[in-house]
Amino acid sequence: MRELLDVTVRYGNIVALDNVSVRIAEGERVAVVGPNGAGKTTLLKALASDAQERVPPGMAHAGGSRSCATVAVVPQTLPADLHLVARDFVMLGRTAHLSAWRSPSRADEDAVDRALAAVDATDLAGRRMDAVSGGERQRLALALALATEAPCLLLDEPVAHLDFRRRDELFALLSRLGKTILMALHELPFDTDFFTRVILMSAGRIVADGTPDEVLTEANLTAAYGVPVSVTSRRSASLR
Repeated sequence: MRELLDVTVRYGNIVALDNVSVRIAEGERVAVVGPNGAGKTTLLKALASDAQERVPPGMAHAGGSRSCATVAVVPQTLPADLHLVARDFVMLGRTAHLSAWRSPSRADEDAVDRALAAVDATDLAGRRMDAVSGGERQRLALALALATEAPCLLLDEPVAHLDFRRRDELFALLSRLGKTILMALHELPFDTDFFTRVILMSAGRIVADGTPDEVLTEANLTAAYGVPVSVTSRRSASLR
């Protein structure tokens, strides 16, 4: 379980989260949606922080967080100049299991093998990170997260660089993992059947929180995006 209690986050004079409280229960699959600047990424970062002192650089943080599980974070973008072989990059996910004085164990190597296989990236293991495509980098970032063997995954725009087939494969993979998943998404519509819950955000606040049917209504989406939105089904939303 991960929880934020009355959390406000500021970047200088910009309020990224405005007195937000949210609780993520074990086993939930939660989509965080909303327009640009809504606070989606900041919400993920705050939930990834184990304590007030461990927020990302540049963030002023008030309120509190509580966590009972280790998390793995898949960021929206990776540095373009990662001079690492892909397998070594994924091995970074085992950092918490390693001491400064020992090499990866057989268990660490096996965890990396499983992670690469899970995202269909075994063939990328020997390639350099700065020589793979955007979609391949995203799959390798997910492999790094899986290598941690953390029970909770926080994914920031994980489908941004994936084609339709890879998106379907990603959701199928995540469905099989049995992990708690919190995923920030920018584009509408999206595959609502995968998610048990949707958090709709705007201007650093939670506009609605509930099942996809409860949250993805014309009234809620219009309020969040600030323009008229037409909903013909849970999978179809468009600007009017």
